[in-house]
Amino acid sequence: MPGARKILLVDDDVDHLSICKLVLTNRGYNVLVLWSTNVLIEVIKDFMPDLIFMDHRMPDMDGIQATSLIKSNPQTGHIPVIYFTGMEKGEEFAKKAGADGYLAKPFKIDQMVTLIEEKLA
Repeated sequence: MPGARKILLVDDDVDHLSICKLVLTNRGYNVLVLWSTNVLIEVIKDFMPDLIFMDHRMPDMDGIQATSLIKSNPQTGHIPVIYFTGMEKGEEFAKKAGADGYLAKPFKIDQMVTLIEEKLA
């Protein structure tokens, strides 16, 4: 879709990724999913998303490390990162990582879309 806003979903739960991708794609977003953080910066530089959703529990490096890496890189630091996790201290982890927002799992798709619209406005 030319001109569609780009969203990168980073989560190791393939079912969760599939559902979110389907819903967001149907709403007109260009969505890329990544279930590992081992090539995160390369994928971001290639795809150049407008927004990133980052899970906490990830193979290779956790969401705090991955978000910190994104935010500390001059080529990617401007991209908003929304931390989304079902962990009890998720909001605390989001702040520690330097994320631009937080979404607690489980969530309603409308909550996700509202957050996307706020961050991309």
